[in-house]
Amino acid sequence: MQTLAVVVRIGLVLGIILFSVLILLFLKSTKVTSERNIDNGAPLVVRAMVAEHRDVDRVWEGYGTVRTMIASDIVAEVSGRVVARPADIEPGERVRAGDLIVQLDDSDYANAYEAAKQSSDSLLAQIDGLTVESERIGAQIEYAGDEIGAAQRDLERTENAIAQGAGSPGERDVKLQSLRRLQREQLGLKQQLELIPSRRAQLMAQLASQRANARIAKENQTRAKIISPLAGELNSVALRVGDWAGNGMVVARVVDLSRLEVPLRLPASSSSWVKIGDDVSLWVGDADTEPVQTGRIVRIAPEADSSSRTITVFVEVSQDASDRGRLLSGQFVLGRVRTPDPDRRMVVPRRVVQDGFVLVAQDDGDEESLSINRVPVRSVYGFEGVLEGADPLESQWLALDLGHEPESGVAVVLSLLDQLEVGMRVVVQGDAGDGEDAEGSP
Repeated sequence: MQTLAVVVRIGLVLGIILFSVLILLFLKSTKVTSERNIDNGAPLVVRAMVAEHRDVDRVWEGYGTVRTMIASDIVAEVSGRVVARPADIEPGERVRAGDLIVQLDDSDYANAYEAAKQSSDSLLAQIDGLTVESERIGAQIEYAGDEIGAAQRDLERTENAIAQGAGSPGERDVKLQSLRRLQREQLGLKQQLELIPSRRAQLMAQLASQRANARIAKENQTRAKIISPLAGELNSVALRVGDWAGNGMVVARVVDLSRLEVPLRLPASSSSWVKIGDDVSLWVGDADTEPVQTGRIVRIAPEADSSSRTITVFVEVSQDASDRGRLLSGQFVLGRVRTPDPDRRMVVPRRVVQDGFVLVAQDDGDEESLSINRVPVRSVYGFEGVLEGADPLESQWLALDLGHEPESGVAVVLSLLDQLEVGMRVVVQGDAGDGEDAEGSP
């Protein structure tokens, strides 16, 4: 009994569904449709533009952070306590190359210089003394030679006398000892003379070392006066009078804003278009006004960023550092590069391309109106801007592929796009017609 009840319910449901489908098919087959007669009524008034080929600049847009090309972190090259800082040395103030930033205490370096100078003078005196000593020893050696010669002659006379039986051996020994003593004295003098060059070299080395110490001390005195290496504006100053400056400590930073660089990231597809020397317009914020500055591309990175699909071009900007509208290092800017398209292309407003088609108003022999037709198009790229001779309200455009655009000279419809159908009769006004725009035309 339960199985029979289930079967009955299923059959009832299927019957209801089948009956509903039959009713739906009957209503659809008996529906009365009315065909729209597009020829009835007065032609619509539309705005249009003449399709024509023109020279087009492709616009590439990217962002980057400004950085200065001329800047210096002023570092203390010696240690010391700050004893002076000019009153106008403050962040934001302009400085010239050579202007004093801070003065460190240089008394230790001055004392070291004086000590090294005195040591040098002492060594110079010793070197001069060696020259005198060398001359004196040379004279002594010459005198000793004369004495040795006299002693040798005296010894020879004694030996001759002994040989003749007139002299004594004791006298000969005394004269021989005297000769040997004189020879030893002469050898000692020669040894002293031979050591003078080495003593001179040693003193010269000491003199060079002391002179180097003097130069270092003098340079340290100069380094204690910390000056700006370039003209620009102070970005920061770290020390005041009484502070201690360690060797290698950054004392101040000077920035010259007259030359800046912007690493600008552009779409990777621009790599075959942009080139070194192209002009770049820069904005801080939205590009709805005149550009803040203009620059030019000076370098292009050889690799693209695969994650962001961008390439980096380096834009150099020269500006008046005192101008109120100057760019600052660290600012985030928008940059636009215009590259001319080598082909003359037909351009249409982006909004008139719908599903790959545009509506055109064509002459089919009727002198009073034109006929609407749909023409397939294929865009190559889009860009923004106001075109010369076109509606100034249009700012977004599509450049069409050559061979896939309307015939040159036809009227591309700009208004009432959602109301027009193929075959409708229209009267064109605006860029492609005479008279004023019709009331209510967008």
